[in-house]
Amino acid sequence: MLLGVHREKKSSDVCEDQPERSRSVAAPSVGLQQLLEEHKKSLRRRCERVTEGSDEAGGGSLLNRIYTELHITEGLSEELQREPELKQLETASRKESLHHTAIRVQDIFKASAQQLRHIRVVLTSGVAGSGKTFSVYKFTLDWAEGLENQDVSVLVVLSFRELNLLGERPYSLLSLLAVFHPTLQKLTAEELAVCKLLFIFDGLDESRLSLDFSSSQRLLDVSQQSSVSLLLTNLIRGDLLPSARVWITSRPAAAHQIPPTCVDRLTEVRGFTDAQKEEYFRRRLSDEELSSRIISHIQTSRSLHIMCGIPVFCWITATVLEHMLSTEQRGELPQTLTDMYSHFVLVQTHRKKLKYHEGPETGPQELTEADRELLLKLGMMALEHLEKGNMVFYQQDLEQCGLDVTEASLFSGICTQIFKRESVIFQKAVYSFVHLSVQEFLAAVFMFHCFTNNKTDLLKTFTGEDTAFTSLDMFLHKVLEKSLRSQNGHLDLFVRFLHGLSLKSNQILLEGLLGWTEFSPETLQRVIKNLKEINSHGMSPDRSINIFHCLMEMKDLS
Repeated sequence: MLLGVHREKKSSDVCEDQPERSRSVAAPSVGLQQLLEEHKKSLRRRCERVTEGSDEAGGGSLLNRIYTELHITEGLSEELQREPELKQLETASRKESLHHTAIRVQDIFKASAQQLRHIRVVLTSGVAGSGKTFSVYKFTLDWAEGLENQDVSVLVVLSFRELNLLGERPYSLLSLLAVFHPTLQKLTAEELAVCKLLFIFDGLDESRLSLDFSSSQRLLDVSQQSSVSLLLTNLIRGDLLPSARVWITSRPAAAHQIPPTCVDRLTEVRGFTDAQKEEYFRRRLSDEELSSRIISHIQTSRSLHIMCGIPVFCWITATVLEHMLSTEQRGELPQTLTDMYSHFVLVQTHRKKLKYHEGPETGPQELTEADRELLLKLGMMALEHLEKGNMVFYQQDLEQCGLDVTEASLFSGICTQIFKRESVIFQKAVYSFVHLSVQEFLAAVFMFHCFTNNKTDLLKTFTGEDTAFTSLDMFLHKVLEKSLRSQNGHLDLFVRFLHGLSLKSNQILLEGLLGWTEFSPETLQRVIKNLKEINSHGMSPDRSINIFHCLMEMKDLS
């Protein structure tokens, strides 16, 4: 197992059981009670409205109206520990809850009858877009509204994408709380000592901090300054505030950063079950006939049905199909992922034009030169950071790709600018694509653009091959070979999109981005032949299934 929940405690463990530090049992003062009530109100305001995918100021929906219960289980599935994320999704679709105990997000700190051990640290793992952050919002809102976990007196929510902004400057725990939760600015060390605390660290996979659990440096005082990394490791180990609870969320690939000996319970967010997928669409769309048509369409496509296990993909699908079914657009609905994402980018671009009244009305497939330039710059950044494993970007990352930050923020649905509130630190902006798969799609679009426009230097750099890349089949074969060398399958979906982009139907959709290059039937057959040949060479099942999906993107069902 990646992380063991039940284990023998050894004297050499990084995180040994910490005795409850003796503290006053006196009730909080009236002043402290008022401060804590203000903190609850602040968190309620922060979490009661959420945006799916995009983050537009003043927008969003009431969380309690749109929230669909997620499938969360205790323990990690074997698949989550050893398989690439796409394969995990495929597996989860086939067997929704075999041998796993379902658990409500509100109950993750409640020990079962069989567990005698106090649950102090919970680590929740789940693939990108599976609903980890929405789970944090729901947990926080239920607490702030007085509905759940009322034994906790102070809940502190910290996301790694925000913690990354702090740099090397030293902080004490008290000053860190004041930065991210201004309502707690007047909280003293003595008052903190009588509070029952819960820290939520969301998005470990987005961290650019170096967490060193082997460091012997211990922090015991909430007023003592240190690096943010050291503060976090001491909190998680239980050296600092040993009675405080800690909840960490992460994608599977980063979860190993937390030593097994520090974790009392592992949970896994497995996205939506089939029934929850349907519930999502019915909640999301008030038109019952429209939601039924969308559900029926998804059930006809295995690829789309599997991907709808990811809540963010359900949002993308709803965005595209709602637009197509409620406008004058005619033609076949998207059957493949490449088709769906091509429509998604065009729909978002079209919406931006309508919102900002940019020139005369055009069809959704028509891109202005400014649109084209912006999307290709986003694609270049997407590709560069996909290789590095980064899902979160800062102003300097955008500027390195020639992106004007005011320009990028216009694409609220594609590159979400998260302007945080209430504190000086949030005047800095954090950027991310609405989902890793959108980053992978735009990276593939940029790579395909480079191929069709003979930008061979980038192709050579990416593949590590000094070749001319004169044919489509050679280009796709070399990129596929590179993806197969990846240990964690981080290029699998990228490769699927590349193969899908070779189809004439998607070329027509994205002509404004890719240019027009019609490939002969013989060339496409060579691509398909290459896929089938490489699949016959004793490949592992997870890689074999991705090649099968590449064939599906090319609509080859032979």
